[in-house]
Amino acid sequence: MSLSSFHSPKLSLTKSFGSSLNLAEVCEDLGDFERLKRRLSSKKKSLTKLADDGSGSELVPTWTHPFKRDASERVPPDEETPLITENGEKMESDSFEDVMEKEQINFTLLLTIFIVTLGSSFQFGYGTGVMNNSEGFILDYFHDHDMSYSLFAWGTTVSSYGIGGLVGSILGPKFIGNYCGRKMTLLVNNVFLFISSYFIIFAHAWWWQAIGRIFVGIVAGIATAVVPTYFSELSPIAIRGAVGTMHQLGITIGIVVSQWLSTPSLDLLGSEEKWQYLFLVPCAFGLLQCVVLPFCPESPSYLYQTAGKEAAKVALRRLQSNENVIEVYLELIEEENEAVDPSKGSFSTADLFNSKDLRKQLIVGIAVQLMMQFSGIDAVFYYSTTIFYQAQVDDPELATTLLGIVNVLITILAVRFMDSAGRKRLLIISWVGLFVSYLVLTASFILKPSYDFMDKVSVAATTGIIIFFAFGPGCIAWFIIAEIFPLYARDTAMSVGIFINWLANWFVAFTFPHLLEYTQPYTFLVFVGTAAFFLFFTIKYVPETKGLSVAKVTKEFASVPLPTKCCGS
Repeated sequence: MSLSSFHSPKLSLTKSFGSSLNLAEVCEDLGDFERLKRRLSSKKKSLTKLADDGSGSELVPTWTHPFKRDASERVPPDEETPLITENGEKMESDSFEDVMEKEQINFTLLLTIFIVTLGSSFQFGYGTGVMNNSEGFILDYFHDHDMSYSLFAWGTTVSSYGIGGLVGSILGPKFIGNYCGRKMTLLVNNVFLFISSYFIIFAHAWWWQAIGRIFVGIVAGIATAVVPTYFSELSPIAIRGAVGTMHQLGITIGIVVSQWLSTPSLDLLGSEEKWQYLFLVPCAFGLLQCVVLPFCPESPSYLYQTAGKEAAKVALRRLQSNENVIEVYLELIEEENEAVDPSKGSFSTADLFNSKDLRKQLIVGIAVQLMMQFSGIDAVFYYSTTIFYQAQVDDPELATTLLGIVNVLITILAVRFMDSAGRKRLLIISWVGLFVSYLVLTASFILKPSYDFMDKVSVAATTGIIIFFAFGPGCIAWFIIAEIFPLYARDTAMSVGIFINWLANWFVAFTFPHLLEYTQPYTFLVFVGTAAFFLFFTIKYVPETKGLSVAKVTKEFASVPLPTKCCGS
C-alpha cells in the first residue's frame, strides 16, 4: 500500500496504526502542511514503509522521531508508535504546546541576559544621557585650559552620537555579525567603546570629543541591532517578549545612572575635577562583559547556519536540558533555513525590498520602528526640562530626574506583562494612553494662564506619556523584527529597521526645538495625530506574535490586509 498523493487535507491511517489521525492537525505544530503535501506529491514518496512478512499482513512502518526525519518523509505517529531518538531511546510523544511547557530558564540563560544587558544595552542608555547634565562643567574645563568650545561645537559633539548610531546599525549585523556571530559582535563592540572613552577623556580639542561621540554612537547602533536578535534566538518562546524587554530596561537604567552620576548638586562625578571618570564607567562594564560573555552560548540559529546542526544542538543543551524541547527548537530553526536558496548567497537589502513574501513583514517592521520615535518620546526626554520650564513647573530638573526613574520602574513592569498580555494588545493600550496624555498635556499649556494647578497637570500628563510608551513601542520595537522575519532575512531586516529608527531619532531631535519655538502652546498636537494614526495601523495591520514561531507568524501575515503593490511589483 503506497500513498503518493492527497485527495483531502485529512488522511485516515488505520490497520497498522490502530487509530485514525488527522494529518493536517498534526502537521500544524510541525510546520507548513501545504508545503509538506507539495513535497510528498512532487517526490512521489510513500508515507509508509511496508513489507510482506509472508503472512500477507502489513507491518508497522519504520518510525523515528519526526524531527529526525527528512521533511519529505515525516508522518505522524499514533499513541502506540514510539518515538526513537538517535541513541535508540524511546521518546515521549508530546504536542508542541506540551513541549513548550517544559522550557527552562537556567543559570546560563540568566547570566547571558544579565551580562549582555549590562555590557551592551546599558551602554546605549548611558551614552544617551551622560551629556545632558555635563555641558556646564565640561565647557568650563575646556575654557579653563585655554581650549575653545563654543555652543555650536558642543551641539556638534552631542549630535555626533546619532551619526555613529546610523553607522553602527549597519556595521553590526551586516558586516561584523555575518562573520563573527552575535556574541563575538558584542565583544568586538567593546573595542569601539574603549576608543570612544579615550577620545573623550584625553581630548586636546573639542573635535576629539566629537569623534569620541561618533564611536559611542557606533557602540549604541551595534547594540540596538544585535542584542534584540541575540535575545530572541536564545530565549524560550514562552518568555521571548520578557527577555526582549530586558534590552529596553538596560537602556533606561543606563540613562538614569548617567544622569545621577553627572548631576552637579549630588557631588558625585559632575564637576570639572571629576568629569573624566564619567566616561570610565562604561569601560568598567565593557571589561566585565569581555570577561564573562565568552563563557556564554552563541545563538543556536546562527550556529545552525554557519557550523551545522550539531553545533546548534550543543548550544541548545546549554540552555535547555529536555531533549524534546531541544528537538522542537532544532525543527523550528530548520524550517526557517529551508525557506532560502543557499545558492543565492547572503540576503541583501535589495533582496529584502524585492521579496514579495516578506513585504508585509517589512512594512510592519518599519512602521513599528517609526512608532518608537514618532511617539514623541525623544522630544519628551531631550527637552523635558525646557517643557517643564515653559509650563512653569517649580523644579524642572527634579521633574526630569523623576521621569527617568518612572521610566525604569514601568519598564520593569513591562517585563512582567509582555508575554501574558501580548504585543498587539499592549501596543493598542499604549497608543490610546499616548493619545489621551498628549491631549491633556496640550490642554495644560493652553490653560496655564488661567489655572495655576496646570503645572501639576503637565507633570502628570508627561508621566503618562512615559508610562504608556514604556509598555508599548518602547519595548516592542526592539524585538518585533526578530519575531516576524525568518532567519535568513533577520539580520538584513534588523539592520534596515534600526537604521530607520536612528534616522527618525535624528529627525525628531533636529526638528522639535523649532516646532516647540513656533507652535506653542499647540506643539504636542502633532503627536496626538501620530498616536491616532499608529493606533489605527496597529489595530488593522499588526498581528499578534506572542508565543508563535516564525512559521506561524508568517501564516498570520497572510491574513493581514496590507496593500503592498505600492512597494513594487
